[in-house]
Amino acid sequence: MRIKSFIKQVLTIAIGCFISLLSLFYVVLFVLSKLTATDIKEVANNSVLSFNIAGRVVEKMPNGLFESNKGVVNFKVVTKAIHKAAKDNRISAIYLDLSYLYAGWAALEEIREALLAFKAQGKTIIAYGDDYTQKSYYLASVADEIILNPSGLLTFKGLSATIDFYTKLFEHISIKPIIFRIGACKDAVEPFCLTKMSEESKNQTKAYLASMYDHFLTKIGSARSIAVSALKAHANNLSAVLPNDALRANLITKVGYATDAKRLLKEKLKSPSFVSYIHYTTSESASNSDNQVAVVMAEGEIVNGSSGTGYIGARDFIKTIKAIREDSNIKAVVLRIHSPGGSVAASDIIWKAIEELKSVKPVVASMSNVAASGGYYIAAPCNYIFAQPTTITGSIGIFGMLFDSTALMHKIGIYRDVVKTAPSADFLEPRLSCSEQESKFIYKVLQQGYDDFLRKVANGRGLDIASVEKLAGGRVYTGAMAQSNGLVDALGGLKAAIAKAAALAQLSDQYSVCYLPRPKTKLKQLLNYTTGNLKMEVLHSLVQEYPILNHYQLLSKPYGVQAILPYTIHID
Repeated sequence: MRIKSFIKQVLTIAIGCFISLLSLFYVVLFVLSKLTATDIKEVANNSVLSFNIAGRVVEKMPNGLFESNKGVVNFKVVTKAIHKAAKDNRISAIYLDLSYLYAGWAALEEIREALLAFKAQGKTIIAYGDDYTQKSYYLASVADEIILNPSGLLTFKGLSATIDFYTKLFEHISIKPIIFRIGACKDAVEPFCLTKMSEESKNQTKAYLASMYDHFLTKIGSARSIAVSALKAHANNLSAVLPNDALRANLITKVGYATDAKRLLKEKLKSPSFVSYIHYTTSESASNSDNQVAVVMAEGEIVNGSSGTGYIGARDFIKTIKAIREDSNIKAVVLRIHSPGGSVAASDIIWKAIEELKSVKPVVASMSNVAASGGYYIAAPCNYIFAQPTTITGSIGIFGMLFDSTALMHKIGIYRDVVKTAPSADFLEPRLSCSEQESKFIYKVLQQGYDDFLRKVANGRGLDIASVEKLAGGRVYTGAMAQSNGLVDALGGLKAAIAKAAALAQLSDQYSVCYLPRPKTKLKQLLNYTTGNLKMEVLHSLVQEYPILNHYQLLSKPYGVQAILPYTIHID
């Protein structure tokens, strides 16, 4: 009887726990559905589309189970809202609050182009900032009225490119990097072997920074009717940073508060209604059109295996490409690239998938802020390549890197010994260093990979190997420079790339656009969740805050050769 009673109690507890967990599961799903729901408001006539763009602008929204979209701005939603509003007779003006905007230069260029198209319809734009960085001011410069807070600053000071160097840190912790690279300008490894830029790196940085700066000044000068020479003088002398100085320089039109900016709108439009851009556009829905252009998002480091936030996984990517090949409704493809590169092997797998896709459907590359090294590798086979003038691209070169931690291990009392059946049996395992034979082998692997990279770029761009070699060696270019040297076909954003893909597929104006891969539902993520997913999300969150972790985890991969641009270049 006691045994039966015990079993009954155990079963009761087990069933109770199961029901409790099931109830909790449904509560979590309910809460998630409420959190992700969007209220749709009716848009009245004489409305103002309000953009409070506070946060980091991203091409692809975080889609992890435990990730929050707080502080993240969806680039696609912003540009879609502006283009839609340009054609909407109910929208008379745009209000921009740009106080806390963080974005890459190429993404800013596309948003700015959309704003100019809106303004070309005879509509009004008013911008306000508690402060203006040069990036946020680049957007604000197109506005009819630009208001700066009396206590704020307009940091108009010229562009700088900053690279962090960790060589001394690694010396202090007794770790020695062993470096192998192809290309004099392949500077991804320099932060671990130098304490300042090499001359080659400094010269190429000066070149692409000058290209970006000229573009920046020319566009602002045109929008504000100010000579480029005058803008350079203001930057050189910091003579337009304080609110009243910026006003006298004609960089802003008024010193005031957000309430003053909204009051101007009310005076211009006579009691307008304000609507948030987030409520104005709904999320993308699956298209049933027979004629579709698929935009494939490729954002992050290129790695083997699965994709995740901040990572383009080759295995998942080729699944997406395979689905596109088999979908008869998709007639053309745009590969939207925002990537500094990564694993050469993974880049090559993606290259092959795009090459095969191109044989049946036109593929156009659209470069965002960065499409360099491995990011350029996967763009090379496309039928046509677009970039923005400020896109960072090129960096055609590869490298390998090992870390000798022997001294550190000895310091903390760890020693190793090994028995092996061949001299290199423990090659590429954590150990002392490489023998001369092993070093020669690594360089042979790198040279083979580099030659293959050059050949694939030459074939994709219709150039000879010698011409590509002159452009390679790890050299970095802006989109404008890349267009002039043949690595890019045309300057333009995602909208231009979609139009070109449709034209190559001979589609009429009646086509729809779908974005792939589609975000997974919270339920599907929960069912498929693994420890690896969690580790990837945690790592991505950490490296957003601490660049040294980002750079180290990119360069210390235990597998394969890397083709990647250093992430720790800060251009402001």
